[in-house]
Formats: sequence, C-alpha cells, structure tokens
Amino acid sequence: MSRWWFKKQVLSYLPLLLLIIFVLLGATFLSTVQQSKQDVVRANGVFAEHVQQSVDFNLKAVETQVLNAALQNEKLAAYFYEKELGERYFYKYEISRELDKIKLSLPLIDSIYLYRAADETVLSDTMNLPLDKHGDQAFIRNWLERSERDHKWSDARSLRNKYSDQSRDVVSLVSDYPPPKGESGLIVVNVKVSELQQLVAEMNQAADISNARLIGSNGREIFKSSLPDKMEDLHRIVSDYTGWTIATGIQDGSVYTFTSGLFTLMIGISVILLILGIAWIVYTARSQYKPIHTIMQRIVYFHSAQHEIFQPQSQPTKDELKIIEEAFQHLTRQVLEYEREQEESLIFKRRHKLRELVAGTEIWNRDEWKKEAAKLKVCDFSKQLSVGIVEIDHYGDFADRYSTRDQFLFQFVMNSVVRELSGQHEVDIWAEWLEGPRMTILLVDTDGTEPLAQGDSLNRNGMEALQGRGYAIAAQLSDWVRSNLDFTVSIGLSRAISDPEQLYLIHAEAQEALNDKFIQGSGRVIAYEELQVESQREVYRLIPKIRSLTHAYRIGEERWKDELHLLFQELTAGGFAKSDVYYLINQITQMLRRELMELSDEGQSLWNNDMSPVLERILQGMETIEETRLQLTALFTAMDGRLAEYRESRKHHSRMQEVRQYIEQHYANPDLSLSMLEEQFGISGKYMSALFREEIGDKFVDFLAKIRLSHAERLLLETNETIQQIALQVGYTNPMTFIRSFKKHYGMTPGDYRKQENQLL
Repeated sequence: MSRWWFKKQVLSYLPLLLLIIFVLLGATFLSTVQQSKQDVVRANGVFAEHVQQSVDFNLKAVETQVLNAALQNEKLAAYFYEKELGERYFYKYEISRELDKIKLSLPLIDSIYLYRAADETVLSDTMNLPLDKHGDQAFIRNWLERSERDHKWSDARSLRNKYSDQSRDVVSLVSDYPPPKGESGLIVVNVKVSELQQLVAEMNQAADISNARLIGSNGREIFKSSLPDKMEDLHRIVSDYTGWTIATGIQDGSVYTFTSGLFTLMIGISVILLILGIAWIVYTARSQYKPIHTIMQRIVYFHSAQHEIFQPQSQPTKDELKIIEEAFQHLTRQVLEYEREQEESLIFKRRHKLRELVAGTEIWNRDEWKKEAAKLKVCDFSKQLSVGIVEIDHYGDFADRYSTRDQFLFQFVMNSVVRELSGQHEVDIWAEWLEGPRMTILLVDTDGTEPLAQGDSLNRNGMEALQGRGYAIAAQLSDWVRSNLDFTVSIGLSRAISDPEQLYLIHAEAQEALNDKFIQGSGRVIAYEELQVESQREVYRLIPKIRSLTHAYRIGEERWKDELHLLFQELTAGGFAKSDVYYLINQITQMLRRELMELSDEGQSLWNNDMSPVLERILQGMETIEETRLQLTALFTAMDGRLAEYRESRKHHSRMQEVRQYIEQHYANPDLSLSMLEEQFGISGKYMSALFREEIGDKFVDFLAKIRLSHAERLLLETNETIQQIALQVGYTNPMTFIRSFKKHYGMTPGDYRKQENQLL
C-alpha cells in the first residue's frame, strides 16, 4: 500500500516544525537577553539609589554642621541679636573668622554668609555689606519673597565674585535663623557644583557600567554630564530632601542599545515568523482539506437527498472529521449489513432454487448448471447425480422437546456431518433443509468414473459408483445420529442419473423411498430400487368399511374393534403410501365427528375436548403404520368406555337400543315407520322420534336410510342383481326413491358406484 498520503503530510508540516523550533530557540535567546537586560536595569536602579543617598548624605552633613555651628557658636548667635555689633568691627572680624573655619572644615562649601533681617546686612567670611550692595542680593530677596519653600537647597546657579569677573556654579542651602522657622535672618551656604560633579563622577567610575547625572527641580542639569546627550535614562529618582532628580543610564549605551535593538528585532522576527507559520498552516490546511471538503460535499449531498446510506447525526456537530467518522462508521455498518444480507439472501436463493429444481418448475441443462452453480456457490455437475432425502423421525416430539434455536443447531450439525462424510467419499453435495423435518441432498461425484471399493458398496452389487457412495454416506449419517443424538433419521435414496434435466424425477424417487418408512419403520436407509411393486392403492374401496366402523363405534357395537384391526391389516398388506393412509385416517376423523356430533351436549363435549385434539396429533405425527394403529386403538378403547358410561346414564337408553335392533332386523319391510314402532313398543311416534334422535344421534328416517343403503352398497358390490331388485330387497318399493337417496349419501348413482368399484378391482 502506497504511503503517499503519509509522506505528503510529513512534508507539509515539517517546515512548520522547523519554524516552531526556530521560534522556540529565539524565544529562549530572547528570554536570556531580556533577563540580562532586566539584571542591568535592576543594577542601575540600585546605583541610582546609591547616588541619591550619597548626594543627600553629603548635603545633609553640610547642613547639619553649619546649623550646629550656628546654634552652638555664641559669636554667630550674637550677630543676629546684638544691634551694637554693627559698629564693632573687631567682633565682626571674629565672626567672619568663625565662618571661614566652617568653610574650611567642609570642602564642599564654596562660601557662607549670614543675612540679618533687622538691618538687612550680610556678613560673610570676607566682608560685611548692606544687602543692597551685596552681589547675591537678588537671590536673597527672591528667597525672602517665596511664600512656600519645598526644599532648603536651590538649583544650580551662577555666583559672581565681587572682586573679579569670574563666576562659579553653586547650589545654595538657605536656612532660617533660628532653625527651623526663625525670623532673625538667614544662613546661606553655597556648595560648589564642581564638588558634587566630582562626587558623582567618582561613583560613576566605581559603578563601571552605570552613570548618573543630577537634574534640578527646574529641569536643568546641575552640572554638565559626560554622558551622551541621547542616553536613555533607565531610572529617575527624585530626592525628597533636595527635590533634585537623579537620572541614571549606561555608560557604554551601545551594548545596551544593541541588546535592546536585538530584542526588538527578534520580537519582530518572531511576529513575522508567527504570521508566516499561521499562513503556512492555513495554506497547508486548505490544501489538505480539499479531499475532506470533497467528502463532506458528498455527505451533505446524500444527507440533503435523505439517502439511506447515511443516517442523520444523533447530535448535530460542526466537526467535519466527526461527521465523516460517523458517516463512514454507518457506511461500514451498512456494508457489513449488506454483506450479511447478501449471504443470507444467497442462502435463501440456494434453498429456493433447489426447491424449484426438485419440484421441476425449473430445469437446468449442463451449461445452465455450470453458470448458476457459480452464482450460487454450490457444487457443479460432473457426470452423475443422485438425490437423498433425510427426515427426522417423530418430528412432532422433536419439535416439542427442543426450541427453534436448538432445532436449527441440530440441522446445522447434521449438515456439517454430511459435508464431512461426503469429503471422505469424494462426493460433492448440495444440501438444504427445504422442509422442517427434511433435508434434501444432491450428491455429485467428483470424477464420475472411479468405482467404489467392495467395502463401500455395502454389498449392493450392480449399483453405480455414485449410488454406492450415497448409500455409504447415508448409512454412516444414520449411525452417527443414532449414536450421538437422542433421535433418529430416515433416509430415502434415488437412483443415479447422468442427465441433470431429470433431477425432479429422481427427487420423486427419493421421496417415494422415504415414504416407504411408513411401512418398513423409521431409522432406516431406504433405496428406491428396494421398493416393492407399486400397490393397487384401493383407497376408495375402504371408505364403506370406515363408515361402518365409525357407525358401530358411535352406537357402541363391539364389532368396531374387529373392523379397525382388519382395516389396518389391509393397509399393511396393500403397501399403501403414507399419503393414502393419511387420507383414510382423516376420513375416520371426519365420519366419527359427524356421528358423535349428533349426540347431546355431553356427548359432543367428549368429542370436542377429549377425542378430536388427540386424533389431530395422531394425524400430524404419523411415522409408521404400526404406531398409528396402536395409537388409534388406545384412543378408541379409552373413549369407548366413556361413551358407554354416557349411554348407560341415559334414561331411555336400553329401550332405544331395542328399537334400534328392531329397525336393523326389519329394515327391508317397506311398511317400517314410526307408526309401526309406536304399535310395537307402545310409545307415541312424536316422542319416540325425539328419544331416537337423542340416544342414537340420527333421525329415524336418516337412520333407516343408512341401514338400507349400507345393505344396498354390499349388494351392489357382491351381487349382479339389478338396481330395482336391490331396491326392493332393502325396503324401497320405488326404484327412483332408492336412486335419489343413494346419490344423496354417496354422491353418485348406484350404477356409477358399481362401475367405479369394479374398475378399482
């Protein structure tokens, strides 16, 4: 089987797999780069906090030392409170020297001076001037005018020296005196920006990677940084103490920029690859979906057409593969069901075809046999053909003991045994159970020429090879069933023929051979050639004897036993077929029913409830003539006792029996009538008629007619007397009345009846 679909699937999705691997590797690399970047940013944030803390620490140290000195130095405090010091120049000089000492103790301080609000004078380490003449008067006045002061430190500003044109950048600490909100004056400390720049530069150098710059509250840098102008600020921290912003970045920003750019590039590539992957998946899915789409179109078409191949979905779904799966599952079930139905149909076809062949409604020649045998998957015709019919004995009991399933199982077992035995004897068979108890077997030789060994022929000299094989198979089958099952089979075998068109003829021979088991007994293998000469089958000749038997039985005469025994003796000796015996037993049933239904309700109940059902079972289960005789004798004997009890229970039974005997003795008297019986027995004619019908079961006129006609029938068969003479002998004075009465009872005239019986004889 080609794996083209598998290869196509692999080649379709392999690029996508490689793309996914590349994206995963890129994602891993990006994750590493991003982690490194985050580490750098985190370190830079720590550096920014360190710079901010260092700057604040140094400036706080300046503020603390200056304010401590201002509060603890009496000379400095005296400047703000003693007005007369304004004329004491020496004391002012000493205060200047104290300020100079503070300046020298703190390298960050560029200059320091005191502003006294009382007379608006400024005292520094070098001079004492009114505010109007001081070089920093603008800064002081501006500070004094500010109503809200968030921080004590100013932004970077330029401070000019009074004695030179040089200026320097400073940041100023302005504190009210006395701290924190005194109104006596101000203490102004100017810190060199260069010192702050050097402090930050030293920290930048120590950080090796990060760099920091100071930005005032006005947004301008406090000192010119050596960082690139376009350096990206990673962190910006605003000092709560000074209000300045510490902005930090990377000294060599190219690596960070490259990393960031690479990260951005990889993100872009990943997005592009993702888009390409989605596009590739869509393209591949569309190309791979084409056959599925075609299948779905077919399914939708069949669904819309309500085709029986596809059943509606039990639960609607949009999953095409699920729909296809369910559709193909149903289609598979349909195919399997179709194959099973075809196999079952083939079984029925074989059975039906064999039934037509053996019945003769269809005839095959050799060419037709070969053609049809291939279609039906049965054995082909070779050179010889014979038929065997296997019948389960006592099938009624068999059907009562076993369920339908068990019956089929036994049939299957016997069919298998026949096939196995046929293989041992080199015979092809075609076996079918055409009827419930019967299996018809066609036996076809495989070569048509090889003779049987002497042991296989079962001493049947002169029989053809196929007949001998068939007899051997039948005998072994019969023995196997008798040994392994709890029932027996009877088998009828036909002759062998070489013309398949005569199949229906040899099937009739096998049936006739099997029917002979009714005479020979069950559990036998009967060949057609063993049958006796065909009997005369004098079925209609026995009808009067059956009528006499049933009449004697109804009226309680003991002669019915002898007549029943003689009837079965004649059936056995005459070689009657089962169908003929079945007809005669059925006649006994019908005549007996007519006789007993003339009785009262109690007598009719005996027939309907006790006798009729048993007779039906005997009739349906006939196996052999001897079994049938024994069953009928047992039934009639048992019921005769009950009928006798019924008759004895009747009040006028004995009287009516005397009347009946009188009629049977004087039937030939033309004057025999109810009036004559009334005179003889002293019972009114009307009452006697009612009693007679109740006890005997017939009207008086009908009973008298039966007696006269039965004697007339005997005379017609045993004498050559004319119709008129016979009519007078049985009590009819008018021959036409006799003829009409005879035809009414026998369906034909006395003359026709005599001719028919003579022809049968």
